[in-house]
Amino acid sequence: MFNRKRDIQGEIDWLQKNVSCIKPGDSNDDSDLSFLKPLLQDKRIVLLGENGHGVKEHTEIKSRLIKYLYQELDFRVLVFESSLGACSFSSKQRVNSSKEQLVKQSLFKVWHTKEMVELFTWIKATESSESSMIISGFDIQPSPIENITSEVLMNLFFSIGEVYGNQIQKLEQDILHQYVHSRNSTMSKKERKMKQKELRESYQSLLLLLKQNYTYLQEKFDQETLKIAERVLRNRVQLVDMIAASFMKAIKLRNKMMADNIVWLVQEMFAGEKIIIWSHNNHISKKMKGMIGFKSTFSYVPTEVKQNSYSIGFFMYSGNAADNSRKIYEVKEPEQDSIEYRMQKLGHDVGFLDISKQSKIPENQWLFKYSYTMDEGRDLTLIRPHACFDGLINCSKVNAPTYLEL
Repeated sequence: MFNRKRDIQGEIDWLQKNVSCIKPGDSNDDSDLSFLKPLLQDKRIVLLGENGHGVKEHTEIKSRLIKYLYQELDFRVLVFESSLGACSFSSKQRVNSSKEQLVKQSLFKVWHTKEMVELFTWIKATESSESSMIISGFDIQPSPIENITSEVLMNLFFSIGEVYGNQIQKLEQDILHQYVHSRNSTMSKKERKMKQKELRESYQSLLLLLKQNYTYLQEKFDQETLKIAERVLRNRVQLVDMIAASFMKAIKLRNKMMADNIVWLVQEMFAGEKIIIWSHNNHISKKMKGMIGFKSTFSYVPTEVKQNSYSIGFFMYSGNAADNSRKIYEVKEPEQDSIEYRMQKLGHDVGFLDISKQSKIPENQWLFKYSYTMDEGRDLTLIRPHACFDGLINCSKVNAPTYLEL
């Protein structure tokens, strides 16, 4: 169906004129990033992808970009592909947390790395400025360490009445257990359905109770805490639906629900703020439908939000990376008709290509057609770069991150 192209020298020559070199690692000199300003200064949302969660260089480059966006273009909110509640409440209480604690409380375990701690060291340092960097999340899935979210919810409902505090405490324990064991439950199908119905109805009743007591709660809690808590309760109802679904349907539901959270963060929680989103390429792609039928998260976002955004896909040509279980694997070097091969031929350790302003010509038509890439550096797949992303970043060689102790 797709012919493998062999003669790409004309495309390499075109890339030589259009790709910018980015310094690898940390640097106090951001002059190499100056090309970003005209591209991003009028955007409200910048999405930073990654072609796999276990790539040291992707974290380091994104950290540089985040600092630049904060310092030069006033981006003040950083939203991770992690639990909305855990990220948001950890950010509000971070004065009392060490940088390592903040990483572990906020993010999924795939990002519990030394490189992420270095970014969070800088984030905590912004607390002394007039406008500190705010952390949030957009995933409905709970963090493995979801204590901070449960504690806030318990405080809220205990202030309404002891019976409600005890109810939310038990509910949180139940739903986290159901989530962890959803694919290997010892319950019968009938028992699972009854449990899920009970959880859904209980969270819906507490959501209603929160709304009924909003005026009273405003005397004890700040507005942000109440808004986040209400959203978390809605997400818990959605999480029950995801747990109840088949594996394939659960993936689709999660993507749609994460898109809803992004819209809520952009239009309600952080209305007027400039926002950076950190996630996998498969979530931040503007228009992607996987080979097995899954649409990307950002595909579900309304056009008016997409139009004010800039999405950067990250890729890697060679080296080593780690999977979600921290197991290190070798990145497969793709053939010469791939995104990665073309960009690494320029000789840059890290190269950036803007494709948002390109017009189709013979030398760049591969950007507008289905092109080969290695998903997570392992699985050959096809994407249309121009439809998926506004810009591409490729690392010629990568390494696995340095993980924190579990």
